[in-house]
Amino acid sequence: MKENENHKFTGLSNGDNSFLFGHKEQIAFLLNCIRANQIPNAWLFHGPVGIGKATLALNVAKVLSNTNVLKKNGLSYLSEKDIRNPNASLHVTNIFLCKRKWDDKKKLYQKNISIDDIRELGRKFYLSSADYSYKVCIVDTTEDLNISASNSLLKMLEEPPKNTLFILVSNNKQSILPTILSRCQKISFQRLSEDDLQNITLGLLEENHFDLIKRTGALTSCDGSVKKLLNFLDKDYIKFFNGMKELLFDLPNLNKRKAIKLLTGNKQYLGNDDPDKSAFGVLLKLLASLAKNEIDLLVNKKSVKDEINLIAAHLYPQISLLRHQSMEYNVEARKVLFLALNMIELAFEKYK
Repeated sequence: MKENENHKFTGLSNGDNSFLFGHKEQIAFLLNCIRANQIPNAWLFHGPVGIGKATLALNVAKVLSNTNVLKKNGLSYLSEKDIRNPNASLHVTNIFLCKRKWDDKKKLYQKNISIDDIRELGRKFYLSSADYSYKVCIVDTTEDLNISASNSLLKMLEEPPKNTLFILVSNNKQSILPTILSRCQKISFQRLSEDDLQNITLGLLEENHFDLIKRTGALTSCDGSVKKLLNFLDKDYIKFFNGMKELLFDLPNLNKRKAIKLLTGNKQYLGNDDPDKSAFGVLLKLLASLAKNEIDLLVNKKSVKDEINLIAAHLYPQISLLRHQSMEYNVEARKVLFLALNMIELAFEKYK
């Protein structure tokens, strides 16, 4: 197991800083709390995946673990820039990361954060600091905790040591125990704007590549997430994504022959480890876009279009649940995906 990577940041230096875009209101709120020395025992950063919540958590941890900042009322002089791009002398021994462990034998991440992980974290986290700097524990993501681990974390939140801060990161607040939620000050994050996404990717994408992604309509499927946007660096993925999108263009008809040809010719996306890059993930993205009327259908009648958008909204949670259950019971992805396509076809049967 990569134990060190599970509980402690190692090898970080000032050169590891990454500038954070967006989230102006959230950063202003955090700054006010820090400057006024009104830091709670726990913050919950919740919102869409891939928008920078964990990066902001680390930036806050870098600032609070810095003894030079904490001395002589240094907190009152912190600026927005200090949070977006902290230039701090980092105490890596005072920052702890709790996440799913890597299993070397199976070559994949464990399904959950276990109670043993939380107990191990507790043993290290409760050791007293040699100075007045903060100890910060980042849980990324909180919904990865199993029930036993959640209860163990709850005990730590109920009796936290002095000068400690828990920052819980979540992509799905509803899946967290209510008792944990009640112990946290909640900060909601929204998707990044198009300008933010473009600024973030300036060093990664050529400008014309970003424009191409925008023209294909893929930008709307990114949900303001730079993590999802970067999937479109892969030209094969763009081709597959557009192929799946074309299947929905034909609604209320669904060309199964075209679907089978597309999926059998792109098997790498059937069981992709990245849920956003899998065929199921693409299908769910497109259903969400269809529900929000972001896909131009070939249907001319507005009333039918509106009903298709509504049906897509109802289909999304059903197919999302189907995907979750198939992963839970290790059902072959291709079979489940064809079942999902059947569900879509049946849902639009009366409009053919």
